[in-house]
This record gives sequence, C-alpha cells and structure tokens, in this order.
Amino acid sequence: MNAILKPNRATHITQGLLLILLTVAGLLATPAEAKAEERQKQKALSQGDQIIVIQRKPFLRQHRVEIEPNFRASFNDALVQQVSAGLTINYHINESFFLGVHGAWQDWRFISADSNSYTDVYERTIDATDSIPRTSVINAYVGGDFGYVPIYGKMTLFGAAIVHWDFSVKIGGGAVHTRASGAFGGAGWVAAGQRFFITDWLSLNTEVRGIFYGDNLNDDPNAGNSLYQQWVAGVGIAFWAPFSFDYNE
Repeated sequence: MNAILKPNRATHITQGLLLILLTVAGLLATPAEAKAEERQKQKALSQGDQIIVIQRKPFLRQHRVEIEPNFRASFNDALVQQVSAGLTINYHINESFFLGVHGAWQDWRFISADSNSYTDVYERTIDATDSIPRTSVINAYVGGDFGYVPIYGKMTLFGAAIVHWDFSVKIGGGAVHTRASGAFGGAGWVAAGQRFFITDWLSLNTEVRGIFYGDNLNDDPNAGNSLYQQWVAGVGIAFWAPFSFDYNE
C-alpha cells in the first residue's frame, strides 16, 4: 500500500519564501532592464542619431561687391587737421578675404581760402616764433587694399534689436599727392574697421587708417624725402551688390 505524502508545515514555509524571493528578484530586474535600455538609447544617440541645429550666418559677403562712400578726419598732427571725402570699392573673394580700391580727396581750398587744413596751433606757433612750421599736408591719395575678416558676431542694440557685425584688417599701398611736392609719390597704409549690417544690402562702416609716405619739405627740391604719417578715422555707408544672397545647401 503506497503511502500518500502530505506536505508538512515546513514545506509550505519553504515554498512561500521561494515565491517571495522570485517576486523581489523580478522587481529588482525591471529597473535594471529599463536602465540598460536607456543606456542603449543614449549610445545610439551618441553614434550620430542626434539632430544638430546649425544657425545660418545672417549676412554673406562671398562674391559680392561693396561700394562705400565715406568721410574721414585726421587726428595725429596738432598742426594740421584734414577732412576727406572718399570712395571704397571691395570685391569679396569669400567670407574671409577681399580686394579693394580706395581713394580720397582732402584739399578744400577751391571752396574757401580758409580751408587750408592748418589748425589754431599752427597759427599760434607762427605768432610765437615768427617762423613758419614745416609740416606735410596731403591733398589726395588713391590705391589698393588687401583685406581679411577674422571676427564676426552680433550685439543687442537698446535691449531690443540684434545687430550683426564683423571686424576686418587691411594692408595696401598706392600714391599720395602732397601740397609741398605738388605731385604724386608712393605710399603704403594699414587699416582696421568694423561693419554693422543693417539690411541684406546696406551696412554702416567705421575705419581707422594709417598712411605712410615720403615728402620733401626742404627749400632744396633736390633734397631727399623724409618719412611722414597721417592717421585718419571715419564712417561710411556701404551698398552691397547683388542686393540679396542665397545659401548653398
């Protein structure tokens, strides 16, 4: 006669403990699996599934012509103060480099004899010394520029409008016409300036330019030239052509 084994109390306790352990293990495994799945998602994103938004530049210079009427004033000579009206034309090879031509006129004696460019300091020096100071005066200059744009950015104007700008440096040379020689002679210059872009085809430009040239202030016309410099600063309004631009995808 076969005996029927009945589970005792110890067996029930053992089964209950196993059930509790399995339940706890399941609960612990669920967060671990979720974390592993999240890590897999992050890994996939880090491998190139991210969507990266790149903001386009608001103003393009490449293959555009910049035409800038401008006004400058000299500031480095206490004896001479000159104001010039000029024109600058730049062709932008790409977003960083450009070539240009620049010319300015600053002899206004044909308008008024008082427009001789000499300051009050010049006149007081004559009165005090009974002698005429020797100083170089530029009538006009013209030449070429090679420019580079290393920096561009944006700024908030009056806490509302956002204005985009760039900073450029130039080096170049050409010819300077001086009052003493009455003729053109060689010259070189350096310049730095900023553009503030108003629309797609209009900008406000500022510039500081140093002009280095030779001039003969001696009574002997055969005497050699001495080196002089004039520093000017001013503003201009630039018109850009074409008036609009397209982004290359």
